[in-house]
Amino acid sequence: MKPDELPLRDIHLPEPVSWWPPAPGWWILLVTAGALVAVFFWWRRRRLARMYAPATLARAELEKLKASYAEHGDAQQLLRDISIWLRRASMALSSRREVAGLTGVAWQQRLADMAGESVFAEADSKLLIEASYRDTLPAGTTVDGVHLLALCERWIDATTRRMKSA
Repeated sequence: MKPDELPLRDIHLPEPVSWWPPAPGWWILLVTAGALVAVFFWWRRRRLARMYAPATLARAELEKLKASYAEHGDAQQLLRDISIWLRRASMALSSRREVAGLTGVAWQQRLADMAGESVFAEADSKLLIEASYRDTLPAGTTVDGVHLLALCERWIDATTRRMKSA
């Protein structure tokens, strides 16, 4: 047989590599990237939820009250501000319906119930309930603003602890 007569065929190239389905490494990269994006959005949402949680906002407002009192030192204004802050914080941390209409002893009891303890002593409660709505403090009344602000901080801490445990 002559070389020209041999039954040889031409070289056949393999089919070009398809882009689908991707190699396992690409699948791993895609799943990892998706998981990272999901974790990032979960973390961000959790951080924003904590940042804007009612207790966080109430604490921020309390810090503003402390700074304001340190600046002006007006006890009557502080009593008004604390009274407003307590009402707003209470409505934010529980139901507005349960808190908005309370006054006097019922209001004192609601504050104690929310904290799980009686944070404000009788004299402090009386100051917050009565003196905050007067134009001037009764004669002989002394107000320890730093003490009242510390009680407010203790109240918000006790209330949020109680809310988390419930």
